[in-house]
Amino acid sequence: MNHRTLAAPAAALVVFGLGVTAAVASPATVNTAVKAQVQAERNARSSQRQIDQLDDQTKDAIAEYRATIAESESLKRYIEQLSGQVQSQDEEIVSLQQQLEEIENTNREVLPMMDRMVSTLDKFIDADVPFLPEERANRQGDLETLMLRADVTTAEKYRRILESYQTEMEYGRNIEAYTGLLGDTDREVEFLRVGRVALMYQTRDGGETGYWDNDARQWVQAPDMERSVAEGLRIARKQAPPNLLILPIHAPQEAQQ
Repeated sequence: MNHRTLAAPAAALVVFGLGVTAAVASPATVNTAVKAQVQAERNARSSQRQIDQLDDQTKDAIAEYRATIAESESLKRYIEQLSGQVQSQDEEIVSLQQQLEEIENTNREVLPMMDRMVSTLDKFIDADVPFLPEERANRQGDLETLMLRADVTTAEKYRRILESYQTEMEYGRNIEAYTGLLGDTDREVEFLRVGRVALMYQTRDGGETGYWDNDARQWVQAPDMERSVAEGLRIARKQAPPNLLILPIHAPQEAQQ
């Protein structure tokens, strides 16, 4: 009876040992499982990097898209501005063309008129009292030469013509004393011009006095005017105060019809 009692636990131990041996995994199986886990983690990290990379690329793409949209809007506004400028320039070109046509038409009308003005001034000087003959002739000659020059603008030519007319007008408003030759002679005398009313002369020694008779177109001696001319010369040179002068003035005549 005692033999049966001792044998039973031994058998149970054998059975238990067999159960434990069956439950423990082999090393190969464990390694495989570990490798699988490691590979899974690697794949997970790789996938995460790909996801992060795709996210960065998406953000860059969105930023680039927004920059492209902004640049497109800027270019659109720039093109609109250029279009406005081009339209304005086109209008300016049309205006300039019209002005050039008007200038050309004006030149065709103004140039003949200016030629007539120069010719009229020349005739006026020839018919006028012959004071400052060389100065006035030189100015008139310069004016006629100017009219033939192509490198001078129409406006400048017109300005010079008006300037000559203004100078001639001023002669009629002042009194002047100057030295010059008497007519075609080589005698140097003192001239007294009182506007265009009278042109008189006197030799330096006061021995001869005369005046210009514009009706007869000649110089006339006038001994009785010696003191008046001498006084007038002093007044013109500001050597004496203004005073009344006796001048050889012709009475006005009625214009012929």
